[in-house]
Amino acid sequence: MNRRAFLKQSAVFASLSFTGFAPAWGQGHADKPRLLVVLLRGGMDGLTAVPPVGDVQYNTIRPQIGINKPLRLNADFGLHPQLETMHSMWQAGQLAVVHSTGFQYTGRSHFEGQDIMQTGVMKPYMSSSGWIGRAMEQAKINSGVAISIPMPLILRGHNKAITQFPNWMPTLRDRDLATVAKMWADDPMLRPYSDLIRDSNLDKSLSSMNKESFQNIRSIRGLARSAAISMRSESGPRVGLIDMTHGFDTHASQGAEQGSHADRLRDLDQLIATFRTDMGPQWGNTVVLTITEFGRTAAENGTNGTDHGVGSCCFLAGGLVTQAKIYSDWRGLNKSALFEERDLPTTIDVSAVYAKVLERVFALSSQTLVEKGVLEHKKSSLLNGLLGL
Repeated sequence: MNRRAFLKQSAVFASLSFTGFAPAWGQGHADKPRLLVVLLRGGMDGLTAVPPVGDVQYNTIRPQIGINKPLRLNADFGLHPQLETMHSMWQAGQLAVVHSTGFQYTGRSHFEGQDIMQTGVMKPYMSSSGWIGRAMEQAKINSGVAISIPMPLILRGHNKAITQFPNWMPTLRDRDLATVAKMWADDPMLRPYSDLIRDSNLDKSLSSMNKESFQNIRSIRGLARSAAISMRSESGPRVGLIDMTHGFDTHASQGAEQGSHADRLRDLDQLIATFRTDMGPQWGNTVVLTITEFGRTAAENGTNGTDHGVGSCCFLAGGLVTQAKIYSDWRGLNKSALFEERDLPTTIDVSAVYAKVLERVFALSSQTLVEKGVLEHKKSSLLNGLLGL
């Protein structure tokens, strides 16, 4: 199987992770902010998701894939018509967009870019921990759990995090549990996991999980619902992560209002819609953050698609968003304004956006994030007011 075929086949998969999960005996944190991170792998096209309707060059460089009927945000930008729920959030003052943003990485490699978006370190493969994991460790959150195989890189660095994964396999027999507990009884590192395995086994035995329900929970809506049900609980996780794998790598036949990229945006909209509904009142104490490794070329290519680029856009949704606003230093789509005359430039460092999120959710100052090695970022006055900061 070649690399392109692998990426296309991988597009149907998604996974769900949680972290910051307080144990049953831990202090509740109903008043603590919640964060749902959505990884948009493959390179989301910011010019499709949030088309610059006020830029006269847009339709010129995108005659086949330009968005002609966007949902209007303001005089300069619109929203893809598949993002109906997110548009309603904009109207309610609960959606913010940071445009022409990205990492200070210009290599256009999925593998390098995805490593950087998870580690927050601008040199690929130089860190074994993720920026959220390091932030949680610095914020001294008591414990963590990831429902994923393996632990996502972005959450690593939180030294008490564990992994789980839903399945329909039979529960462990009592004698097997007893054997494990006996083997680990004298090991201080392993002994606590005996109780976790026993509790997980009990939860599974009380559930009605089967192959059909397993497939439902692995759907976009199912993952969003699972995240919300856990995160809205007083003793539930403060951070969740949903990974939309490689779905935005649209080199050909990208489409416009309809098509492959539009389908992924619809998935994103459904994910956020379901999460908002199932969070209930906790939605008011939550922010959803999207992350992608890079953007796509400003102009469409010869196969009505786009290739790997640099700048994209970032969404923040939820009750912690204080105003509907587009944060951007927009330079335009003329060739002279593009990075290397082909890509939307990163005029706002997206790591500075993430720093704002960490400051709001974990109460970690920008200075602490840098000094403690959590997340390097280039501060921007253009982000003043984002999340009320």
